[in-house]
Amino acid sequence: MKTLALLILLGLMLPIAVAHQLYAEFPQSLDSETSAEFWIAYGHGGSADTKIDSLPVAQLISPVGSTKDIEVVPFQDGLKGSVSLEEPGCYLLDLQMMTTFFDPASFGSSGSKSLVEKFGRVLLPYQSGEGYQWSSGTGLEIVPQTDPYQLKSGEEFRVRALWNGKPVPGSYSAVINRHPDDVLVVQHVQDTEFTGESDDGSINFETGQPGLWVLSYEATIDESGSWTAVADDPSGNYKKGDKLIYDEIAPTAYLTFWVSE
Repeated sequence: MKTLALLILLGLMLPIAVAHQLYAEFPQSLDSETSAEFWIAYGHGGSADTKIDSLPVAQLISPVGSTKDIEVVPFQDGLKGSVSLEEPGCYLLDLQMMTTFFDPASFGSSGSKSLVEKFGRVLLPYQSGEGYQWSSGTGLEIVPQTDPYQLKSGEEFRVRALWNGKPVPGSYSAVINRHPDDVLVVQHVQDTEFTGESDDGSINFETGQPGLWVLSYEATIDESGSWTAVADDPSGNYKKGDKLIYDEIAPTAYLTFWVSE
């Protein structure tokens, strides 16, 4: 983990430039490896701005679609671990943070009460991109429509955002969290590369600079219901076990992938 630890240490020196993201850092090329080391964080560019002690969902999805839980340990306010690469194809880290509840009235404002969910996917192509279009059909997903294996700067990258397996409108942004030479030279996290709105969850854009990209997608689901809090709110607005009524679901999905030169 020496290279990974150095990469993270240097990243901690970067200034805050973009919104928090559930993403992972890992080596750019995995073709000659038998395992992939990774560091999961809720932050950007090497900075874990909100500490993660655990995740309710942390799985590895193989190129053929089999899933298994991954073992992670706390590191630099995030979680680190490694997975075995046993066959060529695109492995996916499937992640989800703890669900939370947001009531604007708690902050003296008006608006809808929201159930807040955050999902993360990480593309780990190993000698091939086979399996990159895998979908669970649940939650908010960003599903690639372009093979990510050896994706190069200047090439088009297409994805589809789905809510429970169906296209969903929303807004998106794409940023570069890490440049290929950041291990040697500390560089600032890039400003937002792309932003936009999608009526049907489709996103097409041309990749610019090489680096570790994170694509974010936010949606609003017009669905009310009740939710029982699984933990105390850090701000003290609700307690574990409280039954809360929400007016809508506000999910955000994140997709992490490398773009080569």
